[in-house]
Amino acid sequence: MTTALPGIDLILFDCDGTLVDSEIVAADAWVEHSARFGVSITAVEALEKFKGVNMADCVAEIERLAGSPLPASFVTELRDLMAIMFRARLQPIAGALELVQSLAVPFCLASNAPRDKIELCLRVTGMLPYFEGRIYSAYDVRKWKPDPALFLHAAAAMGVAPARCAVVEDSLPGVKAGLAAGMTVFALQSEDHVLTLPDGVHVIRELAELPGRLAPAANLS
Repeated sequence: MTTALPGIDLILFDCDGTLVDSEIVAADAWVEHSARFGVSITAVEALEKFKGVNMADCVAEIERLAGSPLPASFVTELRDLMAIMFRARLQPIAGALELVQSLAVPFCLASNAPRDKIELCLRVTGMLPYFEGRIYSAYDVRKWKPDPALFLHAAAAMGVAPARCAVVEDSLPGVKAGLAAGMTVFALQSEDHVLTLPDGVHVIRELAELPGRLAPAANLS
């Protein structure tokens, strides 16, 4: 087990694309479901448009492409399709399960996704027991990243000052939310997934790097 990390009293993990490899699965669901309403997009386009973006803005973009409003059932049906695909295909991000099994410093999860989706993803990938009672959804505070409200809410609930928190994110909205919250931010960026990031963000290529980079978190990438 790793020891508690100097200067950091809480790690806030994003879920999609950070702990679970759900982004491409969700993109495939967007492609399939959007096609039912005459909207043709590719999985790559869905990733570019919707990664880290709240559902309302994603739906607004599909409505723009469709040229007409979508039915009220659109999101529920999309969520149902995603759930089916997650149960069949979802895998943890490399090193995620091992990391949450070994960390001694407290950690929690703060995601733009609804709680039932978060819990499904964690359950399928074997990580739910490590986050019981420490899951925070943007739907709880009705504000979504890049707004920092979710991270600040999670830190307050865990009793830790923002300056003593580290955020682990893979999306630009999440990175911006972490910076706005006054937290140390680590961006998980694989070689084939590179964002133009704001100044002051630490880059890690895999989750296994995190403990070493947090002690101390002084050398920016």
